[in-house]
Amino acid sequence: MPKKSVSKMFRKYPDVVTIPQVCEMLGVSRNYAYTLVKQGKLTRLDLGRIIRVTKTSVIELKEKNQQDLDNSPV
Repeated sequence: MPKKSVSKMFRKYPDVVTIPQVCEMLGVSRNYAYTLVKQGKLTRLDLGRIIRVTKTSVIELKEKNQQDLDNSPV
């Protein structure tokens, strides 16, 4: 079964996403999404007190995690 491209999976999302959208995209909690932003693993855009994240950084993180899973010896 061929794997679905990550960029195709996230086609419905805008180029800049909210934290709740990041949670939905990655399947993580709100706290963990903020941790990823704080660690610099997601590209952050500050709009005053509002935090947004670039969709490309979410896609890159998801693809990296998929590669790590594919390359791990089981």
